Amino acid sequence: MISEAEEKASEIKAEAYAKASDISLKAEERASDIERLAEADCKALREKTLKEAEEEAKRRYDNEITVNRATASKYCADRLKNTDKIVNEIVRRIKSGSR
Repeated sequence: MISEAEEKASEIKAEAYAKASDISLKAEERASDIERLAEADCKALREKTLKEAEEEAKRRYDNEITVNRATASKYCADRLKNTDKIVNEIVRRIKSGSR
């Protein structure tokens, strides 16, 4: 009876080790799957973030260009107004003969 119990305990122990080994193997496989999925998710997130940052930078750049183009256009118009006055004065002097 004791030897039967020891034999049964030995079988239970062997089955437990086999189950533990199987569980460990499945856990390693699952961990590997999770790692691959996480890498894919991280890559997708990185690409999305980079694309969004690029779009934001382009939007800001285009906005700055628009603002600075308007400022430069106003500056040029103001300079042309002043230039017209000076040129008209020079032409008037030349026509009238005074210096």
